[in-house]
Amino acid sequence: MKMNERLMYLMLAGVVMLWGLNVVMVKYLTTFPSIYVAVIRMTVAGACLAPIVYMYRKNLKFSKMDWLLLAGVGASSIALHQITMATGVQYTTAGNASLILALNPLATALLAMLLLGEGMSWRKGIGIGIGFAGVLIVVVSQYGGINMNGWGDVIMFFSMLMYVTGGLLIRKLVVRGVPVLLVTALSQIFGVVFLWVTALTMNPASYYFELDVSAFQWLVIFVSGALSTALGTIGWNFGIRQLGASRTAIFLNGMPMASLLFAALFLGERLQLVHAVSLLMIVGGVYLGSRTLPKSVSASGTSEVTTKA
Repeated sequence: MKMNERLMYLMLAGVVMLWGLNVVMVKYLTTFPSIYVAVIRMTVAGACLAPIVYMYRKNLKFSKMDWLLLAGVGASSIALHQITMATGVQYTTAGNASLILALNPLATALLAMLLLGEGMSWRKGIGIGIGFAGVLIVVVSQYGGINMNGWGDVIMFFSMLMYVTGGLLIRKLVVRGVPVLLVTALSQIFGVVFLWVTALTMNPASYYFELDVSAFQWLVIFVSGALSTALGTIGWNFGIRQLGASRTAIFLNGMPMASLLFAALFLGERLQLVHAVSLLMIVGGVYLGSRTLPKSVSASGTSEVTTKA
């Protein structure tokens, strides 16, 4: 293995570790209103990604459809994804949340078939079924059905779908010739605008400024927004360009394991046998369900998760 490939693998492993830790950080911040957590984290990420827009300032002449698609990415995979993730982790564990988010590639394959007419092989269908069953056994075994705690998992599932929806829109933009880094930065800015409009509709600005945030909580917000979301996204996109989407996507299988370990380490969540079984089913399902995905779909589904987390 070449040294530059080893460095790329180490970088991607670091990105996945950050994304796994990000779910735990969002769970830690649930003492604050979910909209506050989402808007502050994404504002930090947006500020870090803003220089990319300046770099591409001569390539901002898009059609109305391009701008609508960019707004759609910002609304789905940024604003709605972040709000529902911050809300969902209030009612479920960080471990469950990470397992549900790990369904991203399988949900991408399923929605690509339903909405974009992508082909469905028996291998892909079995993989999707196994992966979704892996999450289902965790929810049912812990809650015995959908109750108040179980609704946290339902919200997390919707959050994952919003992220996947944004990924499919990103694919359309990339096919239309918009650079993926520029898509990431502009959609982030759109998402931040949507989040602030929502936040200020719910409460006046003074409400958010008066919240008591400790220095350590600010550090967690910065690490989550700047390192996990912004820097992690740039590193992931760089990995896709260097290694290809299919080789890069393999690293996503490590995200739920990282979240489970970090949740046990920092939040005291118990690791149970059902988590191990679920993890194996999801990883196996992703392997079966995504190995036959066309590269364009894989890239769109992972360019930001482009998230995910």
